[in-house]
Amino acid sequence: MTDVITPPPVVDLKPIVEADFSLGTYSQLRRHAQSNEVNAQQLEQLVADMKANDSTSAMKKGVCSLILGKTNQAMELLKQGHPDSEIAAIFLGKCLLDLDRVPEALVAYREALAKHKDSRPIAYGLVFAMLRDGQLEEGLDVLTRAEERFGRDVETVFLRGFHDELNGHYGEAKEAYETVIEQVPQHPHALFRLAAWNQTWGEEEDAIELYEKIRNARPTYANAVLNLGNLYEDFQKYDAAIDCYRQVLDSIPNHPRAMMFLLDAQASKTMYYDEEGERRADRQSAILKIPVTDFELSVRSRNCLNKMNIKTLGDLIQMTEQDLLAHKNFGETSLMEVKQMLAQKGLRLGQGKMEGGFRSPAANAPTTDDSALSQPIETMHLSVRSQKCMERLGLRTIGQLTSRTEAELLSAKNFGQTSLNEIKAKLEQMGLGLKDSPY
Repeated sequence: MTDVITPPPVVDLKPIVEADFSLGTYSQLRRHAQSNEVNAQQLEQLVADMKANDSTSAMKKGVCSLILGKTNQAMELLKQGHPDSEIAAIFLGKCLLDLDRVPEALVAYREALAKHKDSRPIAYGLVFAMLRDGQLEEGLDVLTRAEERFGRDVETVFLRGFHDELNGHYGEAKEAYETVIEQVPQHPHALFRLAAWNQTWGEEEDAIELYEKIRNARPTYANAVLNLGNLYEDFQKYDAAIDCYRQVLDSIPNHPRAMMFLLDAQASKTMYYDEEGERRADRQSAILKIPVTDFELSVRSRNCLNKMNIKTLGDLIQMTEQDLLAHKNFGETSLMEVKQMLAQKGLRLGQGKMEGGFRSPAANAPTTDDSALSQPIETMHLSVRSQKCMERLGLRTIGQLTSRTEAELLSAKNFGQTSLNEIKAKLEQMGLGLKDSPY
């Protein structure tokens, strides 16, 4: 017998919105909006019809706007009730953190805590903002005082785990996040931090699974969805990545990273790796490196080529007939001999000049101070994902990196267009670049 799955109920949200607001109201509306698209559309219509004539109505409209992912709109509305309204203050701080405006969030939470000394959510919000701002010891002091005042709970477990992570105690942090998720399976911050932990340590599939659990959270967890998009790009699932970036832009229009990532992902869809072309290039490169001494030439022709410092077929196709005939002792007979030799390999004189010529790796290397090329790649301060890709490729120095082509990097596992653009930009700042095409 097949179990019948009952869809989440459609709820009349108007009475909830019109009643007095509390933190419980936010959780209730958020749960309904997430569980059913009809509920979400209903809430959106209610927000459109709501007035913001005073701080209370502005607070209600702001909280509902935040649930719908309209973070900028919510922030402006919630400012009207801050810091007098505890609810407005709590969610204004959240909006500012969601927008990565951490210094402003710190100011807002401190103003609010001075007004609402017994507010646990405001105290926790302040700790979170302080930790994100790098105030690790100060944040821990505030957290300890909050625990003494309010007792330990799931939020303090998360905040201590976050503090551990920022101090480099990754194992303890992971355990803390897992503990939080056991108690609150949809805890957004714990899911995000645990997903980021897995992403950092190369467990990409586990990271994707965790990010997906908060992808449809309301309001949109922008950093989680952006990271999810980056991972989909690594797996060359560009349509899925584009969906992620557009989702963030729907919530936060003009989000700079989302806009940049969207353009990169769209560009990646038009690029492809021409494997057969790469094989042809490899064969051509191998042919051009064949020494002329491998062929049966007359003593005169061999001596002439040696005096002209022509060592390989690649060197030879840089020369025209006139270049060779201008050399002493090189006549029509030697010219015919050389042309026949090149024809065996599908080459001709002057071909290198017309096609830009074969250049040895040494000729391709950017002209720069050798000391820059010998620097470790870590000095480039790449993102975690790009750095791990460099490690997988066995690249340790900047010089080793500049010896690789774009195609070689893109063919590596988990190395996508976003990482390529990052590396090219970093090298360009140093006056360097990736290896040119071999011909």
